[in-house]
Amino acid sequence: MSTRATASRLGRLEELKGLLKARDHSTAEALAAELGVSRRTLHRDLALLRDSGVPMESDRGRGGGLRLHRNWSLGRVHFSAAEAVDLLLSIAIAERIESPVLLRQLPGIKRKLVASFGESHQTQIRTLRRRILLGPPATEPVLASYRDSPRRTLAGLAEAFLNTRCVSLEYVDRNGAVTSREVEPQFLYLSMPVWYLLAWDRLRGAVRHFRIDRIRAVTLLEGTFRLADPRPFVEEIELVVAAL
Repeated sequence: MSTRATASRLGRLEELKGLLKARDHSTAEALAAELGVSRRTLHRDLALLRDSGVPMESDRGRGGGLRLHRNWSLGRVHFSAAEAVDLLLSIAIAERIESPVLLRQLPGIKRKLVASFGESHQTQIRTLRRRILLGPPATEPVLASYRDSPRRTLAGLAEAFLNTRCVSLEYVDRNGAVTSREVEPQFLYLSMPVWYLLAWDRLRGAVRHFRIDRIRAVTLLEGTFRLADPRPFVEEIELVVAAL
C-alpha cells in the first residue's frame, strides 16, 4: 500500500471512530455512504478497529446498528496542520468580533493547540494567521447578493492559500461578466460573513480583490509565489469595503 493510501485509510479510520462515538448507533449502509466507501471497505475498516482494541457493539433488528462502547473515549485528538489552522482562525475570529459566547478558556486552548505541533508547523501556522485579515461586517447591499461558495471551489482555494500555489480563476464580477485570472492568493479578508481573496493578478500586474462567492472555478497551477507586503492589499480592500 502506498504512503498516500495509508494516510488516507488512517484518516478514514479516525473519522469512522468519531462518527461511531458521536451517535447512539449507525448502520453499516449509512456509515459507508457518509465516508464515501463501499460496504466491503467499511467492514474491513471496522475489522481493523476491532483488531486494534476499539470496543464495538452491535444491536440486531429494527432500530439497531453499530456503536462504540459507551465508556470508551477517543483519547487524544490528532489534527493536521490545515485542520489546526482552521481551528485557530475560528478562535481568532471569535476573539476579534467579541463573541458573546466567548469562553475564558480560549486563549489556553489556542496555546495548547499551537504547542502540540513541531516548530516548522508552528511557524507555518503563525504565518498563515498573519495572512487572515478581519474587517467590518458586510453591508446590506453586499449581503443581498451574497451566496454560499461551492465546496470544490473552497477546497481549491484553501490548498492554494496554504501552500502558496498560483491559481487560475474563473470570476464573475458584479455585472455578471466572466473573466479568467491568473493570481497569487496572498491574503484572505473577512467582512462577516463575506470572504475576499486579496491577490496579485499576474496578467494585469496589479493588486486585485475577488469576492470568494463569485469565484466560479479554481485550477491549481505549477508555480508558487513569495509572500508580499500586506500594505497595498489592505489599502485596496479597505477602499472597496468603505465604498460598499
